[in-house]
Amino acid sequence: MIRKKQNKASIGDKILYKVKTPKGWSIIIMPDNILIDNYHVGRAHIHPDPQNHAYSVELSMQDCEKIYELIKDYLNVSKNFDIEELMGMLK
Repeated sequence: MIRKKQNKASIGDKILYKVKTPKGWSIIIMPDNILIDNYHVGRAHIHPDPQNHAYSVELSMQDCEKIYELIKDYLNVSKNFDIEELMGMLK
């Protein structure tokens, strides 16, 4: 049996999903399809290009809750979503 916890937050025109399982966690920003997770390599990383899932950038910040809250704060304050700006905050 797979146990998972899932949260969903609507912030402006974005929906932020957080999923935690025994094997890791993921955060997804929709409709942009931006994925931040710690699956496969064991360290937090972001997949900034939905068309090229193989491309990822490792993050220095590793705590799921801190990353989730930072993204929520960014989406609440920012009028225009900028993936480069967000990645700079998470590195």
